[in-house]
Amino acid sequence: MTGGKLPSEEIRGKTVGIIGGGPGGSATAIRLKRLSREKDLGIRVVLYEGKDFERHYNQCVGVLSPPIEEILRGGLGVELPYEIFKRQIYGYRLHAGRKEILLVGPHRAGATYAVRRVMFDRFLLSCAEREGVEVYRSRVTGIDFPKGDRKRVFLYTEGGMLKADAVVGAFGLDDGMIDIFEDATGGKYSRPGKFIQTYVMKFHSDPSFIEKKLGSIIYAYLFPPGIPNLEFGAITPKGDHIIVNVAGANATVEDMFAFLSTDVVREHLPPISIDEQEVYRGKFPGAPAEGAVGDTHLTVGDATGWLRPFKGKGINLAIETGILAAETLVERGISPASFRRYEEVTRPLREDYLYGTWMRNLCKAGDIMGMLGTVLSMAKVDQGIHDALFNAVSGHDSFKNIFRRYARPSVLADVVRNYAKDRWRKA
Repeated sequence: MTGGKLPSEEIRGKTVGIIGGGPGGSATAIRLKRLSREKDLGIRVVLYEGKDFERHYNQCVGVLSPPIEEILRGGLGVELPYEIFKRQIYGYRLHAGRKEILLVGPHRAGATYAVRRVMFDRFLLSCAEREGVEVYRSRVTGIDFPKGDRKRVFLYTEGGMLKADAVVGAFGLDDGMIDIFEDATGGKYSRPGKFIQTYVMKFHSDPSFIEKKLGSIIYAYLFPPGIPNLEFGAITPKGDHIIVNVAGANATVEDMFAFLSTDVVREHLPPISIDEQEVYRGKFPGAPAEGAVGDTHLTVGDATGWLRPFKGKGINLAIETGILAAETLVERGISPASFRRYEEVTRPLREDYLYGTWMRNLCKAGDIMGMLGTVLSMAKVDQGIHDALFNAVSGHDSFKNIFRRYARPSVLADVVRNYAKDRWRKA
């Protein structure tokens, strides 16, 4: 608090520039404008997005996981329109260790939806415009953060410039924008140290084929055998098409083709000619970024690098961090001290990244040792293990909670005993 002002008064009449109009940027903008109107603060919110969501593809499968509806409704006052839904997902068929299991959670766990990602992005950005956010379809080309007597941030864009009091970086993993941000902060912000490569393909199909082969189930594959570069692969049914995606730190397009060539994958796809299909390449963070919070900037979404392994829930992360960034600006004002509050309220997200990393390493070790198949067999008769797998794959619960509830010494001992029995039977 400065000069006896309430924290919210410190942002009265200020200008906030947002770089990126995906879920993180849109969520920040919507929440800012709603809070500004509620408190009569007159905050000007200007958002820049270089993509055209009518044409540009987003390298994302487009699955909205719980509690997405509560987040949107409670934080942004947004109700998802029916037309963006392609399918409600009711479960996951997990393949690991050369075994498989159908994982279905309780109804109360919340709904999971498959959507067309560009439609979702377009919808959220239109909600921001309706709230009074100034949206410019233009790329930011340079930034000058305050120095000396200059107190404002200068944003240079393809269409002009903006003098802002604070900046929210919602630019995802756009290499060009990351270069600009790293240079503008003098290296205080540094991109995530690791990345997971991902490839996505879309296959159009008759809806009756999708109902017969997949229904409303996502087929997930942990460490597909024979393809060492892949950590994960999935087949996701939509309305009239199927999305296939793979991921791995060293994944290549050849690994995607190898995945598509396996029998357990091909049986769920229509007849295809691989050479005629378009492949979309992307990446998501595999480690946190440095300097996600600065003197006059906050970052949200993928730019933070806080995405959890396996079930990234990138859309949820982007929206949650966007809401928290907006609330920090309004409730605490603009200063390094107030921005530390953002670090405090986002700590659970960073902690879940750490727990997720442990889970990823544990699964990798289990795959190498041959224990993952044992875990799947046990899950068919042990509700606790079943629920742990379901929550991990679906994202219905945090990895931290999963570890605390299910990773007990007795459970781990049971896994080792059953694994030893399996090995003994095969010997």
